[in-house]
Amino acid sequence: MAATATAPGPATAAAAADFNVADMALYGLQRARQRLAALAPKPQWDAADTASFDCMHYLGDAALHAAAAALRLQPGARVVDVGAGFGATGRFLCRHYGADVTGVELQPAIHAMADTITARNGLAAHVRSVHADFTALDATAASPQQQQQLVDHVVSFLCVLHIPDRAAVFRNAAAMLRPRGTVYLEDFFAARPLDAETARQLRQVVSCPYLPSRERYVADLEAAGFGNVVFEDMTAPWADYVRGRAVEYRQSVAPEPLLLTFYDTIDELFHGGQLGGARIMATKLE
Repeated sequence: MAATATAPGPATAAAAADFNVADMALYGLQRARQRLAALAPKPQWDAADTASFDCMHYLGDAALHAAAAALRLQPGARVVDVGAGFGATGRFLCRHYGADVTGVELQPAIHAMADTITARNGLAAHVRSVHADFTALDATAASPQQQQQLVDHVVSFLCVLHIPDRAAVFRNAAAMLRPRGTVYLEDFFAARPLDAETARQLRQVVSCPYLPSRERYVADLEAAGFGNVVFEDMTAPWADYVRGRAVEYRQSVAPEPLLLTFYDTIDELFHGGQLGGARIMATKLE
């Protein structure tokens, strides 16, 4: 019988403590830098100008419309985006729904690009990027002034899977949300216990050190003070998406070897039966 990495709870998660999310090398930035250099003379940018690289979630705009609908997003809503990448989610939610979005991004080069793109889109008044480790933020709202700064929603798209300390993610999300505020996540989960090879691929290629089961995921959110957890299994449509992406990129002109390996590995994992994907929403109870 193959060895398994079941990731059922905190003890297994603790084994990922030596994983440093800041060391991730997922994103080949050469394409992004080349595109920004080509755009430099253009006085006003729009979403289409950077769409070739700044969308870092699955299913494109449809995923963001689905999130906004689930959150019942209103104009002026204050949103924090964890692992915001190039800031595309924040710009989209601002443009289409009037949200005020703060993105938190760990990678300094990506954070700097996000600031540039947002400014050149003319959205800096309502969309901003903060260079920080979300798990290390002091999100405790102790003073009345801090209480007034509580946000309506915390969102994250395909970022939590890279973070070993999920308890800190959920704890900080709860701390910065107003009472009855909501968290909305797109993330991976272990659909079945992970064998050793799948766990190795996730860690070494995907920079994913730990995956909980669906049941563990819900329990961890509830332990952080969330309730009314809705867990929508997206494995089938995501598997179709990553298969199409891998095939398309493989056929592109001069694909980057590292990115090709990444896309092919994600495709293999989603079709292997152990990796699942989900949209998860929960409400802060206090």
